[in-house]
Amino acid sequence: MAIELYSWPRSSGTRVAWALEELGVPYKYVELDPKKKEHLAPAYLAVNPHGKVPALVDDGQRFFESGAILLHLGDKYGVAAKLWPAPGGQAHADALCWSVWAIGELQPYLMQVLYHGMDTPVSYRPGDRSKAAAGYLPVAAQAAARRARGAAAGPRPSARGLLARRRRGGQRARARQGVRARARGAPAHRGLVPALHGPAGVQARALGAQAR
Repeated sequence: MAIELYSWPRSSGTRVAWALEELGVPYKYVELDPKKKEHLAPAYLAVNPHGKVPALVDDGQRFFESGAILLHLGDKYGVAAKLWPAPGGQAHADALCWSVWAIGELQPYLMQVLYHGMDTPVSYRPGDRSKAAAGYLPVAAQAAARRARGAAAGPRPSARGLLARRRRGGQRARARQGVRARARGAPAHRGLVPALHGPAGVQARALGAQAR
């Protein structure tokens, strides 16, 4: 049974699409229309009782919350693709812990910086931004990143680098989604945290450039 990913543009479903592209796993992208309240339809609530995106159905199993979906994809498909450590060792335990840390600890700070400290399609208007929230990145998130570097072996990217990587990865997955939208005659939408990056990301970027 094919994988079905339920999402819409500029959502945390992008990181799931990104991971699926990197894994090379075939899937069906089901774009819900929030204006039509499709995420509140009984059929979708049976998949995600919270009525949010993303949600994923894999061989009859239903998943919601992007972090849970990514962990499932890593365990089921990532080991064979050599993008995720096999269960049973410390590497797998570290991968679980750092994945949850990235979403539960680092992401809230990064989102505040995105809304208040940067100019993006989802940022607040300059007059509505909080200077205090914009300062979360150098104060709290970089401190957290320093602790991460000290707790784990090997070099770790800075908080600002993590944000830049996430933005680039999201752009690549959205570029591929835009190609699909153009192919079916629909308008393309433009605009984490998988550490899955490689040839699929480059291919998605190339497809996006061709579509423009």
